[in-house]
Amino acid sequence: MNRIDYRVTGMSCGHCAAAIKKQVTAVGGVTLVDVHLERQTVRVEGSGLDDALLRAAIEEAGYQVAQTVDA
Repeated sequence: MNRIDYRVTGMSCGHCAAAIKKQVTAVGGVTLVDVHLERQTVRVEGSGLDDALLRAAIEEAGYQVAQTVDA
């Protein structure tokens, strides 16, 4: 099981969280997506996670990955 935490800018409501969760969950290997609005973070867990695909999914939802956060 792998885990990657991202700092994501522009999230402000439940709709934001749902949009990101929907896009990231569709990426292969993802088993958990946890969006924390106050901290502006997205935690992704799963096996064989592909950083580029996860970043692309977040951007497809309309948000920017500011950086990867150390877990």
